[in-house]
Amino acid sequence: MKLKRLQKNWDELGRRDPFWSILSDPTKKGNKWHPDEFFKTGEAEIAALLKSIESFGISLSYKRALDFGCGAGRLTQALSCYFDECYGVDIAPSMIELARKSNRHGNKCQYYLNEGSDLSLFKDNYFNLIYSNIVLQHISPEYSKNYIKEFLRVLNPGGLLAFQIPSELAPVESINALADSAYRAEITIEEASLIAKSASEVAVKVKIKNISDTIWPSFQESQGKYQINLGNHWLDQRGKPVANDDGRTPLPKNVKPMEEVEMLLNATVPIEPGTYLMELDMVHEQVTWFKDKGSQTAKIMVRVENASKLKGITDKMGHFYRSFSSFFQPPSSSPFLVPSMEMYGIPQNIIMELLETSGGKVLDVQPDNSAGSGWLSFLYYVTK
Repeated sequence: MKLKRLQKNWDELGRRDPFWSILSDPTKKGNKWHPDEFFKTGEAEIAALLKSIESFGISLSYKRALDFGCGAGRLTQALSCYFDECYGVDIAPSMIELARKSNRHGNKCQYYLNEGSDLSLFKDNYFNLIYSNIVLQHISPEYSKNYIKEFLRVLNPGGLLAFQIPSELAPVESINALADSAYRAEITIEEASLIAKSASEVAVKVKIKNISDTIWPSFQESQGKYQINLGNHWLDQRGKPVANDDGRTPLPKNVKPMEEVEMLLNATVPIEPGTYLMELDMVHEQVTWFKDKGSQTAKIMVRVENASKLKGITDKMGHFYRSFSSFFQPPSSSPFLVPSMEMYGIPQNIIMELLETSGGKVLDVQPDNSAGSGWLSFLYYVTK
């Protein structure tokens, strides 16, 4: 994904559901993160980071820190409790705007929009700590490699760089794939069609019956080992994909064979008016959609109208439609129907070579699960 498209994509995510876009807990989708709860996760993460740094026995100055890919400022705010000056940079204007509104540390904490493929905003040897987590994994390697070089340029000698990035996809067996016979679902919907406002959200009631021979484990009851969700795609009238991977709703509990549960899926309506098919399916995240194993999906025809036209239709015909508008809606000029989170990895040996040639000294490399169970990911600790 090129930088301009990446910016528009994450700007749109920042307008729709910013906290979930950063910490994608399936139970928090739809602006369900409470701000206090969200920012507390940053405090815990930074406390753990600084404790790890202590084990390296280096004398770290607490003058300046950089949070690369700061989003809403979750980690920048936490770093401000320790450092004299903290800077957060992000490519998405909506995220920077939210971070500034959420700032509780005054001029001690500064946020900057960084639209380029470098960190030319900052001079050489400027920061004592640079931290980046769950950011580089969403950036194409052609850019993330250059950002890593830039980290070392702006890192002060004796300072510390800590960043996370996946190396490669994990073997399927390591992410708890089920037998093919487990991926069988019967999906029943209440409505075969509906009318919705463009760029809004619609809530769809769905009954899901497990017609397989296997218990589907819920995310919470499996201690996070499985993520089996109800999800949807958007198709045009001919069934051609328009936007994949839209809404998500996790299983409410373990679902036994032949057991049925009711679920509510919040889906993001396409921006462009027209007639679409919302395809509902179950998905074992990072493993497979049930459809790809032979399970049947369900489709709802959705007529998307702009707000003014839809009001006239509903006033005249008395047709009921459900539209749940989000505070974080994208601008009508956005070219995206549904934003996405692309994932990338760079093999560990390439990262190590890049760090060495850029003047870095690797202190430690630790396995990390921030990218999810589908990836082999690592946290690199580097000085210079």
